[in-house]
Amino acid sequence: MPAPYLAQRAAAVKLLVLDIDGVLTDGRVICDEQGRQIKAFDIKDGSGLTYLMRAGIEVCLISGRKSEANQARAKELGIGEIHQDAKVKLPILQEVMARKGLTTEQVAYLGDDLIDLPCMRAVGLALAPADAVREVKAAAHWVAKKPGGRGAVRQACELILRSSGAWDEVIARYY
Repeated sequence: MPAPYLAQRAAAVKLLVLDIDGVLTDGRVICDEQGRQIKAFDIKDGSGLTYLMRAGIEVCLISGRKSEANQARAKELGIGEIHQDAKVKLPILQEVMARKGLTTEQVAYLGDDLIDLPCMRAVGLALAPADAVREVKAAAHWVAKKPGGRGAVRQACELILRSSGAWDEVIARYY
């Protein structure tokens, strides 16, 4: 179980906001001859997001880049709130929070690069993958042991679910 201050922050989360490239993916983009982008998404990260949403915690994606792969993955996971081509993310985060009536303490943000810092500073629980840039890890309340696109999102989801007491309900579905 995480430290009490961390568990308290994680238990309050009602919305997890994620960057995509470097968080849901390992940050690499492969382009084919026609210029189509191909990205790899971790299945366990997707499962973690599904468990989170089943527990009533909403998920929102905010990406600085635009990609059909991002849209397809969000649709596959049932994530209805995705914002792409966001060169400045904080106003989007603030609009989402206001529209949903959420306080700072009820929002977590998982980011990996400098563009994510304003959002991380504006939420109650700032999270980072293991391979995030140094400044992001320094701003985070919690840093995953796994890198982006390779399990960091799953670890963040489990932190929130275990801290809120919802993890037992998640695993009970499979017994």
